[in-house]
Amino acid sequence: MSGFDEMYSDSSVRKNKKKKKDKKSDWLVSLSSAQLVLAVIGVVLVFALSKMSPMTFSALRDEFNIIMQTDMSISETLGRIRSVFLPGVIQPSEEESTASGGEDVEVYMAEDNVCFAPLDTTVKMVVPVNGEITSRFGYRNHPITGKFGIHNGTDIAAPEGTDILAAFDGRVEEIGFNKVRGNYILLSHGGETKTLYMHCSEIIAPEGAVVRQGEVIARVGNTGWSTGPHLHFSITVGGKYCNPEWLINDV
Repeated sequence: MSGFDEMYSDSSVRKNKKKKKDKKSDWLVSLSSAQLVLAVIGVVLVFALSKMSPMTFSALRDEFNIIMQTDMSISETLGRIRSVFLPGVIQPSEEESTASGGEDVEVYMAEDNVCFAPLDTTVKMVVPVNGEITSRFGYRNHPITGKFGIHNGTDIAAPEGTDILAAFDGRVEEIGFNKVRGNYILLSHGGETKTLYMHCSEIIAPEGAVVRQGEVIARVGNTGWSTGPHLHFSITVGGKYCNPEWLINDV
């Protein structure tokens, strides 16, 4: 009888262990299924957002790049993501405030910041990128915001990773990143003439470097407020934006 009791006891223990193992296995399967469903929902939502609100999608993509490159707490990470959907939760940094122009602030400034007169130089310009001009200098409806205003540069489409060349001899005055310009580089050429290269995938020339005309300074990208790989190229003389096509067409 004692032998039967021991066999029954062993059998009960094995059954209980099997039940616990089955429950654990079921729990893992449920967890994996839930993760798969959430991942699919996330992909669908991101795709829908990219189609319904390209501006928000671009801002979210830029915030993700910043989060991946920066050591920040969970609360800071959630705060940056919230700022995309609730503007004003996070105020722009001083660097972003002073350099957040591009197609956000500077495009829609008063006309006295823009010069429509023909532009000429004593030095023949090197075209930064060879490609199709997809958006010209002057008035237009912004492709992302839909606002009507002045486009302060020329957009040249080119494959991502294409070399961007310095238009003239000069010095790298500033490099940086913000939500609108994406990765950008600003060159100073003397005589109050500057050239700006926006939406880059990579910046090659370091800040403060002296560069020669035709030297590779960056590469074409799709960062910031951009609807596809291209270079936004701007020229300012005395602080006023001028039409780069006067010089592009002269090459």
